[in-house]
Formats: sequence, structure tokens, C-alpha cells
Amino acid sequence: MGGFIAKEAPVEKDGKPKVHLVTKRRMSGKPAVGSFSSGTFTMQKMRTRSDFCLLKIFEEDVVYTAFCLWATDEKADDAVTYLNFIKTVDATKKDILENARHSAKDKRLKLLKVFSKFVAKGSPSRIKMDSATTETISLAFDNMAADENIFDFAYEKCYQVLKFDYMPRFLISETFVKLEDGTRARRGSSSKVVDMSAILYEKKASEALLEYLRDRKDDMMVSYVELWTQVHDYCKAVSGGAKGDLAESIKQIQGKVKDLIKAGQLNLPKSMEVLHSQTALEEFYVTAGNLLNFLADILTTNVQNGFLKSKQYERFSLSAPPEFLLDSTIVTLSTFKDDRQLKETKEDYLTELESAMDFSNVLQDTLLSAYYRRYLRLCFCEENYFFVCEVHDLKTGGFKKVRGWMDAAQEDKKDAEGDDEMKKKCLSIYEHFIIDGRLYEVNIPAKIKKELAAKVSSGDLSTDMYNSAEVEIIRFLKHDSFDRFKKHYLFEHFKRSFFVKFSQRNFVVGDQVKAVGRVNGRPSGRDSL
Repeated sequence: MGGFIAKEAPVEKDGKPKVHLVTKRRMSGKPAVGSFSSGTFTMQKMRTRSDFCLLKIFEEDVVYTAFCLWATDEKADDAVTYLNFIKTVDATKKDILENARHSAKDKRLKLLKVFSKFVAKGSPSRIKMDSATTETISLAFDNMAADENIFDFAYEKCYQVLKFDYMPRFLISETFVKLEDGTRARRGSSSKVVDMSAILYEKKASEALLEYLRDRKDDMMVSYVELWTQVHDYCKAVSGGAKGDLAESIKQIQGKVKDLIKAGQLNLPKSMEVLHSQTALEEFYVTAGNLLNFLADILTTNVQNGFLKSKQYERFSLSAPPEFLLDSTIVTLSTFKDDRQLKETKEDYLTELESAMDFSNVLQDTLLSAYYRRYLRLCFCEENYFFVCEVHDLKTGGFKKVRGWMDAAQEDKKDAEGDDEMKKKCLSIYEHFIIDGRLYEVNIPAKIKKELAAKVSSGDLSTDMYNSAEVEIIRFLKHDSFDRFKKHYLFEHFKRSFFVKFSQRNFVVGDQVKAVGRVNGRPSGRDSL
């Protein structure tokens, strides 16, 4: 659907942005209902893996709450507003479509409620949107032509901002790491929710698996699941500090193992032979833990894929415990984060940001220099920046480079004798920044001013004649104005703009990870979201 920041909309004579042509009613000539909507295909686009991950944040209440708390801590209130807008639009559209008996008036009231909360001027929860989209929605309500699709275009734009600007930052935040730690504690060594170990650990999922295997009449796999359950109960009792007699449990496990071996249905490695022989309890407990993984591997190979496609698993997923669904969401997002190398990308971002914020880059980094120059203009000391730029041009051979401020500040310019461009540059800098009373006169010690005046009078012009003055100006900029700039609101704007610039270089839409090389420690390709 394109980016969130739109170009300036064409303006009509009345000062309002143009909107697309609308369909009008034949009799009244008024706009028809739905004529301002973006069309049915807007919401029928093919979704990628990143889209499904974002939907997981919408659907799971715990993750949604964590996202909102993170956004509040990050002062990203827009993200919460976008999320609430999307959820409200979904709920309103669902209500309208499922209750077709509602009158046209009831539908308009429901849509108007969304408009008043998120789009109308003056609303505290108003979403940030380009003027063309906002005006189109407003015109639809002014002409009573809004339908359930009127918010689709705004919906999609908010969706894209969440996907590209906020979801990657949330997935690498400390808030999400805490969710991952909770899942890891519940899942144990299992790295996936739907792998066989996790299914066996979940009681209802294990029962669904047994039902699936019995329907298939796969008695051997049923025996494996039953043995796994027995061993798991034993290990759980031991780790929980059970003081009762565990000899009966060990005897049942050993009997089950012997029966399977005798029937030729189980071939244990030598390291697990203690399971069907007399041994110490400590040694039996360690080997029993290994047996759990051994059986899970066998079941994974033979039945996992079929079970995950079965009606038994489908029924289980509809009534799965909340913790299982939560872990499923977190593991899905965590896997997506790892696949997209977001952690590595964050480290690259912080490295680049730290480098960009260094004063030595103030002339090289166009984004930093633009914001810093704007700050200096607010502080009425922009001439210092101009002076440093001109001396930099003099030292690097940019004698013919003419900047806008030189023309603006030029007064009573004297022609230099000869065609020496370097000397012309030296004289130009002197006239603009050193002579008393000039518009862009810099504040340097009187001693340095006298030395420069003597050099100009004697014709002793060189590329290093302004070194002393440059040292004084840079000392002021670096240790005074640049430190204050980092505490100004413009610096926060710079960091946000830098993040957008970094994201555009490193992220693209799609499901496949693009090849990412590294040049000088930085990604040379772009990773997909």
C-alpha cells in the first residue's frame, strides 16, 4: 500500500486537497454510499509472514498488553493509537457484516463512532494520517456516503507503520525478552510450541495424539506415548521431591521397556540398557530423562506431520489452554525475529547511530548537519557552522564551491587580483566572517583577528591561515553548542529520522530473507520484514 508519509496532495481553489472522483446517485446527484471507499481489493492483498506475526500481536491479549506497555515506556503513543484503531475497525466491520438486519442509520452510527474517536479533528485519540486520506474519510461522512470499507485505506497505512516502524523494535526490546523467558521456563528445552516434546508435555495435546494414533490403529506408537507418559510422571515426581516409594513406578517402566524390546518394537542404545536392569536410583533417573528425548525423536519422525494436519489436533487447538496459545504466539514471533536477524540489525543500528552522533561527522553526515544547523539557527550562532564549512572547503581544494549563505552575506565584495582561486577563497572567508560588522562575523580572540588582518594586508594567503580561528570555533561548537544540541528536542527528531533512514536501507517487504553480506562490519544487503 506504499509508505505512510505521502507526498503533498494537489490543492484545489478552496484550499482543500483533491480526492478521487466519486460515484453519484442518479436522482439526487449526491455521492453514493461507498463512493469514497478505497475498494474491496484494498484489504484482499496477499499477506506475508511479517503480516501474520503482526496479527499475532493483535490476537494474543498478553502480547498486546506487553506491546502497549513497551510503547508507553518508549513514548510511542502513536503505536498504541494505531493498534486500537485497527482493532476497533475490525470489530466494527465484523459487527456490521454479521448483523445485516441493522438499519442504515445504525450502521452509520457505528461508523460515526469510529470516525469521532480516531479521525475527527480535536479527538485526543486521532491517528496521524496524510491530509488526502483524512479529507476523503471526512467527505464521506459529510455526504452520508460512508460504508464499512471507508476506513480501509487508513487501516492499511496504520498497519504498515506498525509492521515496519514498531514491530521490529518491540521484538528486540527487553519487554519481549521477558515474554520469551517465561515461555522458555514453561517449555523447558523445547524451542517450538508445536514440536513433539511440547505436544507430549501438554496433557490435552497428548490425549489428542493418543486418539489420533488409535484411529490409525498404530499400536506401537501408542505404546511409545504411554511409555513416555509413565517416564515423565516418574521424573516429575523425583524432581518435585516425592518422598514416597518410587520402586513401583520404576518396576512398571522396566516392565514396559522389556515388553517392547521382546516384541521387537524398541531398540534402545547401549547407554539406556540400565532401564531394564537392576541399577541405582540416581543412574535410573538420569537415563529416564534421556529416554524421554529418545521417544520424542521417534514420534517426531513417524507421526508429527500427520498429527498436526489431523482433525484431532484441530479440535485441540480450538480449546487449547491459554498458556499453550500464548507460548505459540511468542515462539512464532521469536522465530521470526531470529530468521530476520533483528538482533544483529539492532546492534548494527546502535553502532551506526553512535558513529552518526559523533561531532566529527557533523560535516559528513547530511542528516546530522541539517538538524545541527537548524539548532544553531535557533541559538543565533549559525555563522560558526558556516565558517567551519568554508575552511573545510579551503583545505580540501573546494575553492570554487559557492554556498548559499556566502551569497546572502556578501557585501562590498572586492575583486581579488589575479586568477588564483585559492587566494580568492581566502579573501572571501576573511570578508564574510572576520571583518567587524559583517552579517556572519565569528567571535574569535582579537589577537587572532590581528594576525589574519596582517596576513591579508601582506598577501600571505594559504590554506592553513585560518587554523587558529578554526580551532577556537570548533572548541566552542564541540564542547558547548553540540552538547546542548543533544539535550534539545531537535536531537530526538534527528534520532527518529535516522531510524527511518536506517530501516529503509535494511528492511524490505517479503517472506524471504535477502542475502546480507557485511562490508566494514555493516550489512551490505537488506533484510526482509
